[in-house]
Amino acid sequence: MKTFKFKIPPKTTALLKKIGQLADERGEAAYAVGGFVRDLFLRRPGVDIDITVEGDGLTFAEKLAKITGSEVEAFTRFGTSIVVIPGFGKVDVATARTESYDHPGALPSVKKGGIIQDLYRRDFTLNAMALSLSPGYFLKLLDPFGGLGDLKRGRIRALHPKSFEDDPTRLFRAVRFEQRFGKRIEEKTERWLLSSVKGNYIQKVSGERLRNELRLIFQEPRPEKAVWRLDELGVLPHIHSALGVSAAAKKDLPHVAPAIGFFHKNKMVLEEERMVWFQTLLLSPGEKEAASLSKRLMLSRVEQNIVSQSAKAYPAFLKELSEKDLTASQMYKLLCPLRPEVQCFLMAAASPLLRKKLASYFVKIQKSVPWVRGKDLQTMGIPPGFRYSFILLEALNGQLDGKFKNRPQALEWVKKTFVS
Repeated sequence: MKTFKFKIPPKTTALLKKIGQLADERGEAAYAVGGFVRDLFLRRPGVDIDITVEGDGLTFAEKLAKITGSEVEAFTRFGTSIVVIPGFGKVDVATARTESYDHPGALPSVKKGGIIQDLYRRDFTLNAMALSLSPGYFLKLLDPFGGLGDLKRGRIRALHPKSFEDDPTRLFRAVRFEQRFGKRIEEKTERWLLSSVKGNYIQKVSGERLRNELRLIFQEPRPEKAVWRLDELGVLPHIHSALGVSAAAKKDLPHVAPAIGFFHKNKMVLEEERMVWFQTLLLSPGEKEAASLSKRLMLSRVEQNIVSQSAKAYPAFLKELSEKDLTASQMYKLLCPLRPEVQCFLMAAASPLLRKKLASYFVKIQKSVPWVRGKDLQTMGIPPGFRYSFILLEALNGQLDGKFKNRPQALEWVKKTFVS
């Protein structure tokens, strides 16, 4: 095993040595593994550390939590634990294990194994490297499957032909890693991936896992590249018939990030920002298809609402906004009921001219503090009731369309119009 020198923060090095010493005292061997090791070679050190123990990982995690004054959460089915160390962060601790799958897309059955067996169960060679933490072999590399060579050659390589059949979600990871690191899926690995897609193994994966994989795609620095690649590989229709990248969506994708940036700049909150990207994958589904898609991916109520609204608004609302010379109040009536995530997507999907018009409208709305409020109506002696909503909306419409120049004029209009 070769020893490498990495730029690791002193507190991280101290923790790794402590972990190695604890394992040594227990007669076990501990390794830093997975993404932590990969990112060290990419000079992109992360915060979280993945540790694999040849021994009893659950007990080891409890001991580590005790000596570091930390909290631990155990997942006994998979022999894994999470230790949250104060002032440091999260350390994932796992027992070295082998995995088997009862059927494609199923969660794995696990049993104890050695470190080589543990590395072989992983998705790609670049994630199948380990650094020994033993005092006598500290930071020596264990690379039985050539992960470092693949990392240097710029390729994403699976470990065996059934990798994507065992766990079809690995194809999403392949695309994420390919785009994030500027690597390329190795030719043979891509054939295995495409075989898995054609075999429709994605259908056997739970909606929750698929939803989470898509969320991770949308969290990448350049989600549009990953989306294009998923479309190129033919993945999306196998998730659901309502998903795909249409010709219109290909034009829209480059404008999504700027639209999101515009909303952030103008302090317009996007509670589910990832759903702005998700809407680019909707092939204009009807209400039934939208409901079916939401059920398949086990979307939250908020996410379901976004999908439903988007299905109704796109492209119908863009057509209306483009063809009619709407006033600000008319635009407000059309757009206000939509969630911000849908409004943001419509801005991305709009023509350049309409995009400018929408930008101007959104800025105006953000700066428009209603001049007439409920308290004003009470002061005028208007009895509280359903009329309030109507009066306030009409007053706001007049304000947006420039019917009033200031608050006194708006109040005077209300008095003349609604106070007998």
